[in-house]
Amino acid sequence: MREAAEAQQQAAVTVTAPAFVPACPGAGKTYVITSRHLQSPRRLLRKGRALISFTRVARDQMARRCRQAGRADLVQAPHFIGTLDSFLWEFLVKPLRKADPMPRLLESWASVKALVEGVDREISLHRFPMTLAPSHNSAHGKVAWDKLDYDTRQLIDASSCSRSVWEEKILATRKSWCEQGYFTGHEVRAVALWNLRNAEAAAALLPPLQSRFAEIIVDEAQDCSAADLAILQLLHDADLPLVLVGDPDQAIYAWRGAEPEALGAFAARLSPTPHRLTGNWRSSPVICRLAATLRTGQRPPDTSVVRDDNIPVLLLPTLFAATGSRHIHAPTGTGIVGAFRTLTEEYAVPAQDCLVTAYRYATLPGISREKPNTNAITSLAWARTVAHTPGASGDDLARACAIAVRALFGYWYPGQSGRPDRIMATHRLPADQVNRTAFAFLHSLPAPHKEWGPQVWQAMKAWPALPGAAPQGGKGRLAGKPILSRPQPATGIRTNIVHQLKGDEADGVLLLLPDTGSVQRWATANPATDEVLRVWYVAVTRARRLAAIALPQEETDALARLLAGHHIPLRIA
Repeated sequence: MREAAEAQQQAAVTVTAPAFVPACPGAGKTYVITSRHLQSPRRLLRKGRALISFTRVARDQMARRCRQAGRADLVQAPHFIGTLDSFLWEFLVKPLRKADPMPRLLESWASVKALVEGVDREISLHRFPMTLAPSHNSAHGKVAWDKLDYDTRQLIDASSCSRSVWEEKILATRKSWCEQGYFTGHEVRAVALWNLRNAEAAAALLPPLQSRFAEIIVDEAQDCSAADLAILQLLHDADLPLVLVGDPDQAIYAWRGAEPEALGAFAARLSPTPHRLTGNWRSSPVICRLAATLRTGQRPPDTSVVRDDNIPVLLLPTLFAATGSRHIHAPTGTGIVGAFRTLTEEYAVPAQDCLVTAYRYATLPGISREKPNTNAITSLAWARTVAHTPGASGDDLARACAIAVRALFGYWYPGQSGRPDRIMATHRLPADQVNRTAFAFLHSLPAPHKEWGPQVWQAMKAWPALPGAAPQGGKGRLAGKPILSRPQPATGIRTNIVHQLKGDEADGVLLLLPDTGSVQRWATANPATDEVLRVWYVAVTRARRLAAIALPQEETDALARLLAGHHIPLRIA
């Protein structure tokens, strides 16, 4: 089995571009991509290779492997290792932007104090998701009204202004910020498409790309939106060799336009013969067989390469609460996470190697991560919690600090727009001084509660200001009430939604399926068109040794029969 899996990997390492490499979970995609890159000769080349991912984690992992192999030259020009956003920005957008104002790429509009104004209430720009059709000839696109989060939808529905008025103000706000030099990934894609379709712009952009890159590799290609694929098609048409690596069965970002059928159609044009990786170096044979029931094409299970664990799939009959804090394991009457922890101990799976996941944040017990699209007071409450949490991760602490800086700067410098770094440059504020001030402010705040807002406001007014501060009355006050995070369960088991788990894994994984009808969906829906099944597929394939599923008590027997029909060992516990 190992020999066959290694042979597949080696074939993918040496395949001639253009090519498509469908890779099952745990197939070693990063190993294949970096091995392909490591074959580059050591001498200085005029042409390099671009390794493109969708996350900074994957980017950093690929760069780290090159350095560990003694090939630091492979992370430098003429090569490129980065996210798709940064690639499009550096090579298809920024070269044609004016130097003044300095163009800047933002992770999201939440990074700046971008408010939609001129209507009957102010709402942060980042709370309005946008949609961009590949044929759209605009740098702004349209508002995806059907993708609004609940809180934003409530605010809009209560507004006296129509959605057309809101859309006009939203697009005007985005345009204004773009004119100041700020762009997010959405605008970058719109501009990149326009540039590639404009003969004069393309004539300026494509020759440097063709000269610099002998190959462009796109990791996690299943996450490409229709606009991303349109851009890649234009690069392919310009004779830039492409290699796409990904798993259409893990396409779980339909909300931003990623669909497996679109990738399949593009991959077929790119390369009629895919070079499939079916060796799973992560999961046990039982988990591989479980995952095969949730994917398209009725293909046989992937091959477990390095594991021989035979731990059965655990089915946990559960009484689900409306929210994730009080899900009860029906047979024992204890909390579901505690029951899961007890069961994993039987199989010698430690707590730190366990993970509980679900489709929605509301389903998760003890969620402590910052939720997307929250209001500013809720984000600050999360940041305060992180600052008081022993052992908080460096990423969470950095995010908490950034939130506190934005809150303080919104009060101290109300008339100044732009990211905090621009305000810091204007007033010559050292970053370490700003960060120390932000952390001290967070530590000074009382624990969040429903009436926390007035206390935060008093603390902001009393806190010693940094140089150049010029508060103006109530500007910068954080409105609303915080949505309070529940404390983490004492088990020490990690929790997160499935959409945040790409690239993650654990010895034991518990997937929560609270909705009635989940088993019927599992048995009859088509994963090619049902993203929920693909979300469940991603969840169970995070597991190395043990997979557990909590579902309504009355549906447990039906799922047991379904899995038994596929000869999957299971245990109702």
